[in-house]
Amino acid sequence: MLNAFLSFTLKKQLLPQKGPTLLAVSGGVDSVVMSTLFHQAKLSFAVAHCNFGLRGTASDQDEAWVRALAQQYEVAFYVHAFDLPTYAQTRGISIQMAARTLRYAWFQTLCEEHGFEKVATAHHGTDNLETVLLHLTKGTGIAGLHGILAARGRYIRPLLFSNKAEILKYAQAEGLTWREDSSNCQDNYQRNLMRNQVVPFLQKLNPRLEATFRLTLERLGQVEAVFNEQVATVCQQICRHQGTDYYVAIHAIQDKPWAPVVAWELLKSFGFNFIQISNLLAQKHPTGTMFEAARHRLYVDRGHWIVTPCTKPSSQSYTIDATTKSLTMPPHKLQCTHIPRAQYTIVANKEVAALNRAQLKFPLLVRKWQPGDVFYPLGMRQRKKLSDFLIDKKIPVPLKAQVWVVTSGGKIVWILGHRIDDRFKVTASTQQVYEIRLKTIPGQAEE
Repeated sequence: MLNAFLSFTLKKQLLPQKGPTLLAVSGGVDSVVMSTLFHQAKLSFAVAHCNFGLRGTASDQDEAWVRALAQQYEVAFYVHAFDLPTYAQTRGISIQMAARTLRYAWFQTLCEEHGFEKVATAHHGTDNLETVLLHLTKGTGIAGLHGILAARGRYIRPLLFSNKAEILKYAQAEGLTWREDSSNCQDNYQRNLMRNQVVPFLQKLNPRLEATFRLTLERLGQVEAVFNEQVATVCQQICRHQGTDYYVAIHAIQDKPWAPVVAWELLKSFGFNFIQISNLLAQKHPTGTMFEAARHRLYVDRGHWIVTPCTKPSSQSYTIDATTKSLTMPPHKLQCTHIPRAQYTIVANKEVAALNRAQLKFPLLVRKWQPGDVFYPLGMRQRKKLSDFLIDKKIPVPLKAQVWVVTSGGKIVWILGHRIDDRFKVTASTQQVYEIRLKTIPGQAEE
């Protein structure tokens, strides 16, 4: 097994280039075998043990046993006791989810404090089989079929080349001892039920289940790579970010037989599920239709889907006085400058407002547009409702809620990023220009 271990870690490039690997050791046979293999291979490592206290004195005995193992191998030992029931209850999550969250958060802390590049867990091939079967039972996309990856970020699984039977055989041959968790024999957890009931039944149908499954995973991994490559190509063709909004030109693929699964891959990170996306594609929804996930909204807009963060309507306003040089109003920033007309050249840029300083009454007010707002669009002598202007400009519904205006004495001076009011334009008689320049702050959402 040592040779197979070394071959696997080398092939998958799992080990850090320098420094020790942090091993997550529970005291069970899997993590004990992992520790022994690291020791036999003369690899540098340290041991981390989580005491969740779920088994009373047995949990404390596990801790003492793992501490002794670390001392035997003369490596650093780290331990942390968690109040798992309280954490799970206050957050309304399962004990298993709470344990996972706390465990990985602590590992992250250890890595930051002690400089570990890699954290090794003792997941093996049988764990992978159980994981994929659980995913299939609950429903999954292609990403759920690759199972546990050998490496993901700083976390590595150097025992994935082996299975539970091989690990037990090796431990017995080496005369190793380990701790037994009696809860593993109970079927009150989903994974235990899968391990104790479902997998043995499937092995009756196929005695070589784990070997054939390992080959199947390899093929599925390659299929996933092809799929992800194609999804990335589609994403480049039909998706774009504009500020905090995400645009999908869904009309380009909506008639394709694979449109639901690809659209879901593009949007699942925003919280939309496959059923929502499938139903959305199956029905012709008019422009302005809106669908909600937990933290995002999806708007239908003329053959496009626009995903925007859920934000409360802003009633906030800002003021600009005559001495203001800049104003930050996330995700925007305004830069204000007084410039003599003789030194100023007007450029065609919707993000720059060149205004006749003499017509302005300070302080200026910056606020969201409101129903009933009117202005005189540049080049026009008749006033126009701002709502009609936005319709004529085909501004998508979610973006209408993000339109700001600058006003002077109650009159609209500029619709930010769109058009100034004709009454405030620079003319031949203008002596001084007041320029307001609009900039977007990368990575910031509207407050």
